[in-house]
Amino acid sequence: MTVAQNNSKCTLNHTTNTNGLQGIVPERSAPTGVSVLIVGAGVAGLMASLECWRKGQELNKVPGDSFTIGPTAIRAVQQWPDMAVENEKIADSPWISWHKLNGEKISGPEPLRFNPTVSSSGKDEAPQRVYRHSRPAFHKMLSDQAERIGIFVEYGKRVTGYYESGDKAGVTLKDGEKIESDLVISSDGVGSKSSMVTMGREMRARSSGLAMYRAAYPVELAMVDPMVQERFQLLEDGTSVGELWMGTGMHVLFARSEDTMTWAMTYADNRDETESWSKLTDPETVLKVTATIPGWPEVANRVIKRTPLDRLHDFKLMWREPQPCWVSPNGRVVQIGDAAHTFLPSSGSGATQAMEDAVSIATCLGIAGKDNVTWASKVHNKLRFERVACLQKLGIFNQESRHRSVNSGNLSQSKSKGLLAAWIWRHDPERYAVENYVKVLAHLVDGMPFSNTNTPPGHVYKPWTIDELLSAKERGEEIELDGDWD
Repeated sequence: MTVAQNNSKCTLNHTTNTNGLQGIVPERSAPTGVSVLIVGAGVAGLMASLECWRKGQELNKVPGDSFTIGPTAIRAVQQWPDMAVENEKIADSPWISWHKLNGEKISGPEPLRFNPTVSSSGKDEAPQRVYRHSRPAFHKMLSDQAERIGIFVEYGKRVTGYYESGDKAGVTLKDGEKIESDLVISSDGVGSKSSMVTMGREMRARSSGLAMYRAAYPVELAMVDPMVQERFQLLEDGTSVGELWMGTGMHVLFARSEDTMTWAMTYADNRDETESWSKLTDPETVLKVTATIPGWPEVANRVIKRTPLDRLHDFKLMWREPQPCWVSPNGRVVQIGDAAHTFLPSSGSGATQAMEDAVSIATCLGIAGKDNVTWASKVHNKLRFERVACLQKLGIFNQESRHRSVNSGNLSQSKSKGLLAAWIWRHDPERYAVENYVKVLAHLVDGMPFSNTNTPPGHVYKPWTIDELLSAKERGEEIELDGDWD
């Protein structure tokens, strides 16, 4: 897929896709002269194209259920006035309740709240809202904004390889065509060919021993069943409610909003299958799994049975080691989003970190300018890796926590640790890049000391591997999280 920018259409007044919005774009930085090629048009790629435009870069051509978007990404959205308005319209702020695997309620429902942080004036600085989005709606919002500034997506262009040479980098398409720019941003997701130039090999995935069934379908299909309608209700004010069911080796989420019924089941699975995000299955296959769960209620099966065949996905959850290097040797190819770092769904961080990446690399390029593109990508990598690795580890910790038995009534170990912590929501990737660019550059060039401050307070980052975490699990040990992750 290819996104191209027509530089003569960089204001909304020259486009028709306003969606009834005001057509206001943020102030654009002075042109840097840096040409950027962005591969992939998902959340990371589209956000990178918007932020690169805002920071004055020239976009060449850009080949190319629901999730939670954190405050760090929301701040980036709010830089764009029209998207700030649209985001409020399409976002949901669900409440959550905790349950055993038989559906018995442990606590809730209650609103999701960020951990409070009191300022010097005594005011709680924590954001007052947790945003959850429909993936298609959020993607459309980004895509529409890109079109309004003259960035368009052209599908059907398959990238078969990446390369860099001298002061340029590029991609080779299936038809043999080559496209070059000063910098190539790889945002084409898991299994990107860019790993061959950043790591010299493909990024190996390994089974986590878990898989997930996930579905989202029109709520009216579920509500025709009286039992489902009685169980899964909105609050009196119309707020949606999610139920998280947890038990040994499994957790399930049921969430009903005004227009969508969503459910996702993470379960033990040792099938030897290749990784796929598009494999479909049928409700009867899932019911064979639920039949093995003691006390599993009929109402849950009915939600599953109402799922349309084209809405039920089955995919293995794969682990990948944290990769410290996201850039090619000359710094002309840089990975962002899933191409650089994959997350388990339990991290609650994948989309947010992809957007943080987009803001960070665009900001570094804006500071560096055309003559220092190589250093911009390497500084960005240094600023981002340790934070991302911490959040990857947090996702694995939460996965293990949810799969411990909650029959002991120890709810504290079952709630997701750290996801609403201040060190996560308070971070501003744009300001962080501006404040630390020169420091990191001195660190990389002259060996000056530098320590990141966008990780948990008191945490000293140490490289870790999946094998280390699995070994601790086999010994019955909890994954170590030093410092204050909450």
